[in-house]
Amino acid sequence: MKSIFMLLGIALLTGCSDQNTEKSDLQGGKALYGQYCASCHKDSGRGQFLLGIPRNKDTQMSINEIAHLIRSGHPNLEKMPTFLQLSSPQAYAIASYLKHKLGAE
Repeated sequence: MKSIFMLLGIALLTGCSDQNTEKSDLQGGKALYGQYCASCHKDSGRGQFLLGIPRNKDTQMSINEIAHLIRSGHPNLEKMPTFLQLSSPQAYAIASYLKHKLGAE
């Protein structure tokens, strides 16, 4: 009986730490988005239509596709710079922020 309560306690604590990690990932993604993306795509993710910079907040791309685009670019998007200095987790944090926060607004 005692071990059941111990397992339940561990499971609850693990769940809490995942939520904190997700929150800090989104906060980190917001900061990275502000540093690397907002100058073109704007803080709101609405882009600059007249300059040919698309809205990124409504993208249909997956988080993995966005993260890959950030680091590797795309031949059809010549204006989009690549950010090789960003690690994969950093690019993923930006993509997560874009999909979960900006896309939700």
